[in-house]
Amino acid sequence: MSDFEKLFNKELIFIDVEAVDRTELFRKVAEKLLRKGYVEESYFEALNRREDEFPTGIVTENLPIALPHANPENVKKPFIAIIKTKNLIHVEQMGIGEDEETRDFFFLGIVKETQDLQVKLLQRFMQLMNDGNFVKNYKESSSPTDIYNYFIEKF
Repeated sequence: MSDFEKLFNKELIFIDVEAVDRTELFRKVAEKLLRKGYVEESYFEALNRREDEFPTGIVTENLPIALPHANPENVKKPFIAIIKTKNLIHVEQMGIGEDEETRDFFFLGIVKETQDLQVKLLQRFMQLMNDGNFVKNYKESSSPTDIYNYFIEKF
């Protein structure tokens, strides 16, 4: 099992999440992660603060995505949570602050021990999201199990 594979868990894949905006989405995801023991109580505020300072939206060749994450002290154990929302959520693009709308969020739970993986994770996401076949199959995946198996196979 690769270092990346260990970050995925079927219980952290949520489809058709309803949220009116980024804050509501982040709150819902933070509550789920907190209940499952992945994050600290401080996670929600830290996540929003970091997103305000360093937006994580990325417009790739085939799919606009966001890769929200908080600083490691807010994360108890490493994870990648995959979220597909019912409606488009407004975010800002990484590095340029331009507007973006997406339904596809990949929350990265990075701890101090895995901080070196962060750059590799971002690079791998960019490779996959610029691969038309990968994105097509990801978009067609309709269950957490299908998404989990696909990411384990391709990541």
